[in-house]
Amino acid sequence: MTPTIQTKISQAIQSRVSSLPLLYPILWTDDEPAALPTSGGQPAPYVEAHHEPNRTVRLLIKADAPHERPGLLLLTLCWPIAKLGTGSGKTHRNAIREQAGKIAAHFRADLRMIFDGVSVRVAKAPDVLGAYRDDAYLRTQVRIAYVCFA
Repeated sequence: MTPTIQTKISQAIQSRVSSLPLLYPILWTDDEPAALPTSGGQPAPYVEAHHEPNRTVRLLIKADAPHERPGLLLLTLCWPIAKLGTGSGKTHRNAIREQAGKIAAHFRADLRMIFDGVSVRVAKAPDVLGAYRDDAYLRTQVRIAYVCFA
């Protein structure tokens, strides 16, 4: 059975995410629930991945003409609060932002991600947003806008 356009877009994106040059586990928000990673019994850094397709846009009248299929890939670097700071064994917030910048650099503007003949293009340079805290993690989100014509 031939995969749908939606599956091809998702597979192209997942393939690129799996090649991130960082050693942190990747947890997809739409996957089975998984235990958060630990190291030495303490929370460990990880990347939370979320793929958010947007509204399809019809550009041409012909029924089988390609449609514009935009969306966002949200990659959030989750850093344990307990490992944040300037003391021994801690990581400074600027070093965490640098790691988020490396995630963004992996998805440069106009990068093409291809799966089964469908090309997904990064629409612009990714956005590295300001960090925010929850109960256990400092979260720094990288937003990657993409578009596909299929």
